Amino acid sequence: MDILVRTPQAASICQSLAQTKEWMEVNDASIPGLVSLAERKEQRSVARLKRLDDHWYISLCTEDTYKLMVDTKKIQVPHPISLNAGLVESEFHPNPTDRQVRPFLITDKNIKFVWAEPVTFPVFIPTIPEYLDSCLSCTGGRSHLEDESCGIPECDLDYLSRYLALDSPHQQDILLSKVHHAKLLEDYFINRQRRQEARMKKVLERRRKRSWHRNSGPQVPFVMLDL
Repeated sequence: MDILVRTPQAASICQSLAQTKEWMEVNDASIPGLVSLAERKEQRSVARLKRLDDHWYISLCTEDTYKLMVDTKKIQVPHPISLNAGLVESEFHPNPTDRQVRPFLITDKNIKFVWAEPVTFPVFIPTIPEYLDSCLSCTGGRSHLEDESCGIPECDLDYLSRYLALDSPHQQDILLSKVHHAKLLEDYFINRQRRQEARMKKVLERRRKRSWHRNSGPQVPFVMLDL
């Protein structure tokens, strides 16, 4: 679980947690299945800790890690981890009046959380526009093909696009009016459309080839059939 902390306070917070004797600082190699950031300067500002009486790991991420600031508007949620994704900001739902259309809203009854008991501390997450700005700041308009460090934020942009139906011009207009990096987001939408068109062209070409192979077998005239 990633926890955003103010950059000047990161070292003291990490030290304070270690002094409780409940947390131990660890390196990436000791965390099973860790999807780490690509090697870059910002990665050095991430401290990782493991709870000694459990298998929980946390990452203290400074503000320069994901280009997110602590002292900006955040959204309070009832729990840090849900088993199925739930949308908090209903204004960004593709169709909030139709509850048969996903994504689920956090207020829906079918949202399940990891622990049965409620958390005893407040949990805040970035707003969707702020998170989009974070991803756009990390990529700077580049793709993972140009810079491997853009892979994770690029994937997050793609996930959000599918989750919020951002191929819809209406959805795009809502978010373009709320992000700081509107030009980068607009360029991302254009590039995403091109990628989808190229992908669909390849799918149609594969279908055409399969259809041709199915129909290219030897044709036996009807008069030669031995009935």
